[in-house]
Amino acid sequence: MYDLHAHILPGIDDGPRTNIESLELIFAAYRNGIKTLVATPHMKDVNEKRSVKYAQELLNSLKNKVKNLNIDISLKMGMENHLISETPMMFEVGKSLTINETKFALIELPFFGYPNYVDDALSELQNIGLVPVLAHPERIELIQKNPMKLEYFVQKGMISQVTAGSLIGQFGSEVKFFAEMLVRNDLAHVIATDCHRPFGRRAPNLDVGYQAAARLIGKSKAKILVEGNPKSIINGNYGGH
Repeated sequence: MYDLHAHILPGIDDGPRTNIESLELIFAAYRNGIKTLVATPHMKDVNEKRSVKYAQELLNSLKNKVKNLNIDISLKMGMENHLISETPMMFEVGKSLTINETKFALIELPFFGYPNYVDDALSELQNIGLVPVLAHPERIELIQKNPMKLEYFVQKGMISQVTAGSLIGQFGSEVKFFAEMLVRNDLAHVIATDCHRPFGRRAPNLDVGYQAAARLIGKSKAKILVEGNPKSIINGNYGGH
């Protein structure tokens, strides 16, 4: 399995606090069957507290530690880019990052409300050649109130990433029901963990998302959401829905 939304860098956002906790999280992902983890620290935290260069150095350090521990898992660089009106410019100046230097960018819509810049900023991202991968739409008020909006974004060529924990009720029954609806209606193209901790609610348990999706749409389709699609996004050759 391939996880393209993971907070694994130590001490940079609300993910792991230490190198030890980062390594515990990575090892938990490996035990869960994850072959590749994309580090997606919050863009705001990276730029306000540190720098993109610092985040990349943290990842390189983790790569070396993982190699020395003989953990067979690949670590890639990415970022969770919360959408603001300046987001397209942030990519152009290198303060926002795509997934593994591809054209695919993990984008977090505002959790509440519907700011007037949302549609324009998403369109501008596409105009500069990027493909927004919309993080956890099942937890976003705009999408919860109007699922047709997600369908509109998908029709425009964007990608929808549902969180594994949402499908087993870790964010409440309403979010679970909504996430299941997205999976059933082909409005979820990727399942990722959005992991923050080695254990508990924010652990890298991608397999539970796969199992939950398999109960809804069958094993072969569910496997595409945790293997085929995320792998092709990370490799930069995803061809569409």
